[in-house]
Amino acid sequence: VVRLIQEARKASGLEVSDRIALWWTADGRLADALTEHADPIAAEVLAVDVHPATAGEGPGIAGPEGSRFWVARAAG
Repeated sequence: VVRLIQEARKASGLEVSDRIALWWTADGRLADALTEHADPIAAEVLAVDVHPATAGEGPGIAGPEGSRFWVARAAG
């Protein structure tokens, strides 16, 4: 998941050091895992805003088991 989020960051033209807002959609066990591990994932990818189970703008990036991730530069 971290790799996919970093790919979404790169595809969005963001730098590795940019703070981001993260949106994700997923079902079942993956959604449970993303929720359970939200803090360490956010810390790893420098996400200051996380919007679980919420679609972002644009196509996003496809993940495992039908999941999808979106990123944008964090406000402020």
